[in-house]
Amino acid sequence: PASKAKEEKELEISESVISEPIEEKILEPEEIPEPEEEEKIFEPEKESGITESVLEVPEPEPELEIQDSEPEQVEIPEPKPVAKITEQKHKLEQTKPKKIKPADAEPEIIEEKQALPQYKEEKDKKKGISLSPFKAIKSFITREVEISSEDVNDLLDNLELEMLEADVEMGVAELIRTELESKLVGSKIKKENLDSHIKQIISDTFVDLMSSEKSFGLLEFMEGREKPVKIVFFGLNGTGKTTTIAKVAHLLMENNKKVVFAAADTFRAAAIEQMQVHADRLEVKLIKRDYGADPTSVGYDAVSYAKAHGIDAVLIDTAGRQDTNINLINELKKMERVLKPDLKLYVGESIAGSSMIEQICTFHKEIGIDGVILTKLDCDPKGGTVLSITKATGIPVVYIGIGQKYEDLEPFDAQSMAKRILS
Repeated sequence: PASKAKEEKELEISESVISEPIEEKILEPEEIPEPEEEEKIFEPEKESGITESVLEVPEPEPELEIQDSEPEQVEIPEPKPVAKITEQKHKLEQTKPKKIKPADAEPEIIEEKQALPQYKEEKDKKKGISLSPFKAIKSFITREVEISSEDVNDLLDNLELEMLEADVEMGVAELIRTELESKLVGSKIKKENLDSHIKQIISDTFVDLMSSEKSFGLLEFMEGREKPVKIVFFGLNGTGKTTTIAKVAHLLMENNKKVVFAAADTFRAAAIEQMQVHADRLEVKLIKRDYGADPTSVGYDAVSYAKAHGIDAVLIDTAGRQDTNINLINELKKMERVLKPDLKLYVGESIAGSSMIEQICTFHKEIGIDGVILTKLDCDPKGGTVLSITKATGIPVVYIGIGQKYEDLEPFDAQSMAKRILS
């Protein structure tokens, strides 16, 4: 009975508990805590085939916003020391005081630097003496200037370059520059006479270079000499040697002199025929032999004929030869020993340049040269070779050829040649 009473009591308690209503607590939406965001993990798709590792995308670093007006208020995160250094440098550059240049001094310097190149361009264009700005002002007041080396440097540089381009021998070009500088520097001249003074000094220098005490004319040379006067012509092939001999014959015949030709060029093909053509045109006797004959024997026959017929001059043609051809040089030496010529004339082209200077020096050393005849001067507008010959070799230029006619042979005149070069 006791146990029965106990079971009934427990049953009552359980029923009372079940009979009580259960209060459900409903949370309002705002009270529900939001789940914390988990770090997003990049999961590659299965189709991509990447299954070995999971890539984590780092959060982008915050960009610094720098205001132009107030850079000092920008806050830079501590973990970025490089950004701090850059910002501090930016602040220093903004706060650094700027140098203030004098407004009155700088424009004058800039104006002077801009004016000098223009002044130099005008100077180079004229290729004359250009005075410094100070001297130009002084000469405007005093009307007279004293030339200094700085005033003529550009003029002499341009002149030396032009001479080298005109085939003037280098040593001669340097000598001309030195002489001009010594004559110009230190001279005082009126400003209005400056250009004419310079041109006159240059012309006088050229005349001195081309002049020689050994100069002569053929007519004056023949006066008082025993007949016949023996004149030997030599030089390279193609320089107009044979034509020059005909021009010399025409010159002598115009002055009532009798001449005879000696065709001693027995080496070059058609040389004898060419000489015969000129002899026929001028009605001059030609002494000749077959090709391959001894040139000296031809010259000897011509001298013998001239003595027998009262001829004033024997004009002897020789084979054209290089100064390095020993055999032909030896032929000239033999002719000199046997015939004892009165004149030995070198015929060369005025356009040959410095190479002709070397040839003249070699021939002069081997057999001696009395004078030079320059041909084709009408084809040489520069005239540089003429300036070099006399000064470089000591041998005078006696005649110049200016055309193809027999009359186109003129005595060399240094004054006229200087004007021609400077024109």
